[in-house]
Amino acid sequence: MKHRIALLRNVALVALAGYVEAAVGLIVGVLIARTLGPADYGHYAFAVWLCGMLVMAGNNALPTSSIKFLAEARGTERDDLAAALAHRFARWQLASSSVVIVIFVVAMLLRPLSEWRESLPLMLGISAVAIWARAGFWMRGALGKGFELFMPENVALASTAVLSLVLVSVLAWRHGSVEQFFAVYALLGLFANLIVRVMLRRYGVHSAPGPLPDDVKPRLRRHLILTGIVMLLTVGTNRAVEMTLLKIHVNSETVGYFAIAAALTKGAVDLLAGGMSAVLLPAMARRYGQGGAGSLASMFAESTRLYWFLGLAIAGLGFTVSGGLVHLLYGPRYDGAIPALMWNLIIAGMVVVNGAAAAVLTASDRQADRIRVIVCTFAVNVALGLYLIPRHGLYGAIASYGLSQLFETGLAWWYAGRRTQVRLAWATMARLALAAALATGLSHAVAQVLPVKLAFLGGATVFLFSYATLSVLLRTWRAADFETMANVMSRLGRVGGNLSGRLMALQRFAMAD
Repeated sequence: MKHRIALLRNVALVALAGYVEAAVGLIVGVLIARTLGPADYGHYAFAVWLCGMLVMAGNNALPTSSIKFLAEARGTERDDLAAALAHRFARWQLASSSVVIVIFVVAMLLRPLSEWRESLPLMLGISAVAIWARAGFWMRGALGKGFELFMPENVALASTAVLSLVLVSVLAWRHGSVEQFFAVYALLGLFANLIVRVMLRRYGVHSAPGPLPDDVKPRLRRHLILTGIVMLLTVGTNRAVEMTLLKIHVNSETVGYFAIAAALTKGAVDLLAGGMSAVLLPAMARRYGQGGAGSLASMFAESTRLYWFLGLAIAGLGFTVSGGLVHLLYGPRYDGAIPALMWNLIIAGMVVVNGAAAAVLTASDRQADRIRVIVCTFAVNVALGLYLIPRHGLYGAIASYGLSQLFETGLAWWYAGRRTQVRLAWATMARLALAAALATGLSHAVAQVLPVKLAFLGGATVFLFSYATLSVLLRTWRAADFETMANVMSRLGRVGGNLSGRLMALQRFAMAD
């Protein structure tokens, strides 16, 4: 129970920061899109996406590997090893991101993006600052996670979200340009980087040069190489095929539509599943350090069940609210984003369970399996993209991305299941799917019947209430789940105490263990 409460507390902390970031990020994205219009927003969105890909390329394996090895060192109570690892990871990250920035600058000088030609020095300078700052921020946030300290990264994210709202609001009022909004993107990266550095220092997370034990060196080297390949391939499968081919074969407006769908989908996933995703890898790495691969089976099964519950909520809400949400936030100029958003949310809901499989393979040093999964997925993605996008434009991009993501999830599950010999709760997951389908049908009907502009909000409310209720009545929760939730509620005062008693009463609907 103690470990469940601690894990839940970390999930709640990450989720709270995610709520702030997602809510403010949504408002900021709307302000930028409405100010710039579809064509200029497409240029801005592509520039931000490109920087994000270069941050991932610069950091490659280092944040993920640092979380795993720092958490594992803590699981074996080797604090000196943790300090030496932190020092090496920070130094390697600086060198790696610097190489990526230099290559990017040279490439842009030789063949710049068409929309950057008139302001190339300015856009290159902003890009270099943004990449360096954000790469360093995510690296130091990962070091904190390795010590299971989630506060630094999430305080930085929440603070940056508030600052972004202020700066973007001012620029929107003054009808800012693409370059000005892009400069704010870089400035926010610097701000987040500074906050996480200061907080890690205050928490006493320090790094110090030191030798690595002989039993760690080969494992670390192998993990860095394999995970680096994984991350670089992930850059290619993270909508890179779709964004690149849309820019080549279609137009900037369509790139903007696809980027809006991607941003809103990321916000929804972070909102509902981000907290669990952030804490799962360090928790699994610590468990692996204590008991090996066999000890991950139960955690894999439970996390898959919970991911599936959250993923079905994302898919059901996506089907219900997409049209009304785009109309409300962006206006009729962005109606082209509606199908992209709806299908992106449905796809994201179906594949969010991939987070559990990826965490298992990373924590258990099975990076070779992850490489096989991503190489196969990338090949499928490129083939689908080259065939579908030139012929069908935006709908081809949706199909290319969705089919490749489903393929990746199925293959990753197969590898993780073989590694842990896990028995997933298929019957429970099927009952959850039934609950989500019934709730989606009911909520869609309500949204269609209500004669108001915000009918989609009524549909969303009906979905959440009916889905939660049906998930209980169809016996998809364990007695331990109700006990954990009741324990947390009991700490929230008188109202929480009353809710705690009601949650315990629901144990009669618990599924058989």
